[in-house]
Amino acid sequence: MKNSRDQSPEIIIDHWAEHFNNGNLEYLLNMYHEEATLLPTFLSKALSTREQIEDYFIKTIEGQASVELDHDKTIKKRFSEDIYLMTGAYTFCIKTKDNAKYLSWFTFLIDLSADSPIKHHHSSRVPFEFSLDRSTPQP
Repeated sequence: MKNSRDQSPEIIIDHWAEHFNNGNLEYLLNMYHEEATLLPTFLSKALSTREQIEDYFIKTIEGQASVELDHDKTIKKRFSEDIYLMTGAYTFCIKTKDNAKYLSWFTFLIDLSADSPIKHHHSSRVPFEFSLDRSTPQP
């Protein structure tokens, strides 16, 4: 991966979405710091090892999942020269579930001083009844 210092947190998230959508498992995993944690969208437990994170992404790639970022809803908070918290919305599309779409929230803790800049990633579905400003089909 490119040196993260030469990138912005927005570019990191765009690269994450590109690798996720293209099923580039190796590149996707290389974005996560060796001590990263992941609270995944479609699993009810926190993942804290590289193997757990890899297994989750293998399953989502096999399910032909993709995301559509909503850049207008992204909030960037800078905590230090290199540490950023990026929070926003994306829609998960699952081809193997009849192209079902799930509005979801994300939070990435990004460290631009690290070659693998994602230190934490939290993703959660927005419950249908709380999705007031964009329609999400019921499962």
